[in-house]
Amino acid sequence: MRVFKRDKSWYVDYRVNGRRVKKSFGRQKALAELFLKDVELKLARGQLEIVDESATWPEFLDRYLQYAKVTKSPSTVSKDLSRLKVITEFLSKRGVIKLKQIDCLLMEEFKAQVLKTCCPKTFNHHLDLIRTILNKAAEWKCLRSNSLVGFRRLKNSRDRQMRFLTSEEIQRVLGAADPFMSRAIMLFLNTGLRKSELVYIEWKDIDFENRILTVQAKPEFGFHPKSYKRRHIPINSTLEKLLLDLPQNGRFIFDDGGNHPLHHPDFYYKNLMRVYKKADVQGANLHTLRHTFASHLVMSGVDVRTVQELMGNSSIAITENYSHLSPVHRTRAVEMLKFDLPVGTNKEQNPHSPS
Repeated sequence: MRVFKRDKSWYVDYRVNGRRVKKSFGRQKALAELFLKDVELKLARGQLEIVDESATWPEFLDRYLQYAKVTKSPSTVSKDLSRLKVITEFLSKRGVIKLKQIDCLLMEEFKAQVLKTCCPKTFNHHLDLIRTILNKAAEWKCLRSNSLVGFRRLKNSRDRQMRFLTSEEIQRVLGAADPFMSRAIMLFLNTGLRKSELVYIEWKDIDFENRILTVQAKPEFGFHPKSYKRRHIPINSTLEKLLLDLPQNGRFIFDDGGNHPLHHPDFYYKNLMRVYKKADVQGANLHTLRHTFASHLVMSGVDVRTVQELMGNSSIAITENYSHLSPVHRTRAVEMLKFDLPVGTNKEQNPHSPS
């Protein structure tokens, strides 16, 4: 490390992790000497690191995806790839090549584009992914900092009620389904399972003696429950009969005969949408069955904390979104009040007139 003069300018020459760095200070020798002392102190404390901000989006994306494939589940990586395609197309059209070019102003443009065809939740998913990538870039010394740290996610409307099926709609849906989908729908309705959770339920996950169904990770298939938490769901009489009637063709309750899941998770979504159409049920999807499980539990008087445990939600606030009540149920609840008028009250008397 040294301070030296070339022509009329003063320079500081030093190395960090074997890499040479040369910085010019013009004619200010004192400033160069002061900077060198600061460098020496930071090197002694291990606080000096080189950040190379020359990384391009395509180059870094390859590196990030290698990391993601090791640390994330296959289904999450698949979703990331779909979102990255949209992000990369946008960056390409804007002529953005380097990571350091991604800033809040650019994200405002991206937000405007996404919202033309998608809901706020979709934009939030894309934003979260970009921020995760930039965080890794900063951690791996490819950026000085994540420029999107302060960029806010969009708020989802709290007033929008989550769709759940009424008892009458459930009967219509079951009537429109073939025998296989009818069994699958009943499983969803009686457990609140997510589609990927149903796919990977094994016979060993079912304890008929204690009437408990366990949702847990299947690492060899790249599956894990949301939040990586195991949970236990009691088996009611309807679910017990349904499970006992299923043929045991292999390891899974829906098995292809070779100890592998019979269908991909998306199979259930696509076929259920056809069933909804046939049953003339509007505004519903596969996750509606999960909403229905939670909503009917709450309307039957089950407390929200218990529903949270059954659903496997990480936060009670999430479960509270499921705990809305149907208009009919609210009306019935109010009718339970027994506040009678005092005996002898004149119903024809003007309530605003003096007695």
